[in-house]
Amino acid sequence: MTALLEKAVKPRKLSLFDQLREEMDRMFEAAPLVRPGLMPWRAELAFVPALEIAEKDNALVVKADLPGMKREDVKVEVTAEGITITGERREEKEEKKEGYFRTERLYGSFERFVPLPDGALLDKAVANFKDGVLEVKVPLGMAPKPEAKTLPIG
Repeated sequence: MTALLEKAVKPRKLSLFDQLREEMDRMFEAAPLVRPGLMPWRAELAFVPALEIAEKDNALVVKADLPGMKREDVKVEVTAEGITITGERREEKEEKKEGYFRTERLYGSFERFVPLPDGALLDKAVANFKDGVLEVKVPLGMAPKPEAKTLPIG
């Protein structure tokens, strides 16, 4: 019986892969039990608005889905490099039922960047916000065509 016990507690040499696997197993075993709805992190905290980008009527049109947000919570900046959409989402939920009261607050900021092509007319760009959808239109002008040039050989 002593030999069996020695064999059980005797340290064994593990491959790097086995060491990593055991470390990962220990990490997940040490994590608290997580049930849906009670996760320490939530998808809402990592809010990244969906974008739809298209070229229509000689303009670049960017639509961002921003449900539950207000116009005041969003900022749009247009530069020669691109369109930057930033904002902060704040949401508070209350639930009152017989025997309990629950409040949940979600806060998070986001930033999305869309590069602009050459020839974008920044001074004619417009942004509209309606029903939780931000639409940014940047007219596209004619990009200057690169001219061919003969180079002297030195």
